[in-house]
Amino acid sequence: MLGEHLNKFVIAYLNNNIIYLDNKREYKKYIEWVLQRLYDEEIPITIEKCEFHIMKTDFIGFIIKLRHISMDLKKIKAIVNWQDLKNVTGLRLFLGFCNYYRRFIAKWLDRIEPFI
Repeated sequence: MLGEHLNKFVIAYLNNNIIYLDNKREYKKYIEWVLQRLYDEEIPITIEKCEFHIMKTDFIGFIIKLRHISMDLKKIKAIVNWQDLKNVTGLRLFLGFCNYYRRFIAKWLDRIEPFI
């Protein structure tokens, strides 16, 4: 539906979309374009949940600011406070959760190598 425009000025993940652009004049045009595509595909929009012209947002576990992405502090706390791993399934869950944030964890592969 958003096709060739994905990762150019819009990111979509399930029912979450981010429209981003440096040019404020064109920003409104792109918002209208995306909203029209959603409307045309009969995808419901809850306007109360929409945020426009913001400089920081929480998106699928990341904090996104102008030219900067970081982990949500709640996710860091979840990793630090993870319960003791009691079996292989628990280890897989933990590694899977952490793997989602591997770009923020220094020497990620070195740290998990003993478990692979």
